[in-house]
Amino acid sequence: MKFRTVKNGYDPEEVEQYFKRVRETYDETLVSQRDRIFELKDALVRAEKALAEYEGKKERISAAIDSALSKADEIEKLTRRKVAKELATLRNFHRRWVGYYARLLEKYPLDDELEKAGSIGDELSRLLGAADEVPTEELRTDGFDPVGMIEEHLAAEGADDEEDFDYDAAAHPSENLGQILRDLGLMFGDDEK
Repeated sequence: MKFRTVKNGYDPEEVEQYFKRVRETYDETLVSQRDRIFELKDALVRAEKALAEYEGKKERISAAIDSALSKADEIEKLTRRKVAKELATLRNFHRRWVGYYARLLEKYPLDDELEKAGSIGDELSRLLGAADEVPTEELRTDGFDPVGMIEEHLAAEGADDEEDFDYDAAAHPSENLGQILRDLGLMFGDDEK
């Protein structure tokens, strides 16, 4: 803008109007910028609330996943124990069946029905052989699992043992309990407290 020159400089009215327009423009710009700042602050508050909600959801989802994984591990361990126990029971039944069948063959001549009964033992042998092909790593749990160790020990004892389980011997063991626990890996060291 060019000002007219008058006797002692520029025209004061024109300069005053110019400053007035500059001030109004400045005020408008200032108000506009202030409004924009408030809008941005509100947007920031909303974004922070949304972020906090997502963080809360993330933590709840993470906790739910951890819980589900933990439960899955528990179910897997329980299933492995049940499988080991059932296999031991089947091996014991198979052992008894084979003995019973052998006694039947000694007493009676082989006929069709007795031959069919023998096929039961053959089928059990086949199924137990297939179960033995499962890698032992798949039937074991990681880490220290005393209950699983006892069940595996009992399953192994029951499968290989030709004797029936003696409840009286179990209730009143003749062996040293501390030594049994050490043999099973449930007690460490030489302390017998």
